[in-house]
Amino acid sequence: MTTSTSDLLSQEWTALHQDHERYDRYGLLIKLCAVLVCLIALGLAMSLWLAAVFVLVLWLQEGIWRTVQARSSDRLLAIEKMLAASGDQTAMQFYSTWEATRPGTIGLIKAYLLNAMRPTVAYPYVILLGIDAAVAIFMR
Repeated sequence: MTTSTSDLLSQEWTALHQDHERYDRYGLLIKLCAVLVCLIALGLAMSLWLAAVFVLVLWLQEGIWRTVQARSSDRLLAIEKMLAASGDQTAMQFYSTWEATRPGTIGLIKAYLLNAMRPTVAYPYVILLGIDAAVAIFMR
């Protein structure tokens, strides 16, 4: 029994879509960790600069996470286009497609930073850093 290209593309789309949704859940967990870091720092009267560094690390980590998610989105869109056009490109090309278009180190860093600046990623980090700064200024 042979499997059609359309069936393979559909299977690939399903798998990538499930992963894409998981990225959103883990992104929320990263945000929750940042909130906890700030609450713990405030509660234990830790150095707010240290808390700010942890928040910045978590923010960058989510930016990297969202960059990987964006790669999945690119492939999902390509699959949808192929399925709509009934193209003959074979399925299961996610990694080879990404590798063929992979930017260099500077390009990757730029993508990470751009994704970190998206409003849905920047929230709540900007607010948490603002709280840290306000506490550092007004409580000292």
